[in-house]
Amino acid sequence: MQRRQFILSGIAIAAASSLGIGVWGWQQSFTPNHANRDLVLSALLPALLLGALPTAATLAEAELIRTKTAIADFIPFLPLRQQQELHQLFNLLAQRLTQLGLTGHLSHLTSLSLPQRLSLLAAWRDSYLQLLQQAYHGLRELLYGAYYGQPEHWAALPYQALRLR
Repeated sequence: MQRRQFILSGIAIAAASSLGIGVWGWQQSFTPNHANRDLVLSALLPALLLGALPTAATLAEAELIRTKTAIADFIPFLPLRQQQELHQLFNLLAQRLTQLGLTGHLSHLTSLSLPQRLSLLAAWRDSYLQLLQQAYHGLRELLYGAYYGQPEHWAALPYQALRLR
């Protein structure tokens, strides 16, 4: 085997194996991973609910835990395609390499400061990529729905529950 053939075969093997790992990782991203979901929600919930959470740290943490539970309870009622998209988003945001592509930050979402998380969400909202806008709006609607769907948060909104006779 000549040197050139050895180098080219090494490059071909590396490309084929990385493609295989990429396809395998892409397929694995659709499966639910509760640890990834909790990691991403722990990072993004305080940023999206800034100003709505109580100022006391223990009360705010209790509200975040209840909201995460409400999200976990609601996801199975979504259509299967939306469930898969959410699981994929949570899994991709929990992995460093794909998180770098989606956020531009190599460090974990939980290690980002609150202003960095807010600017990240604003960048997704204003992005020219439809996929990032879809991720922002989907997460925002899910998280707001889970938080404000709880009756004790209705007082902050001008909302009166309907009375059925």
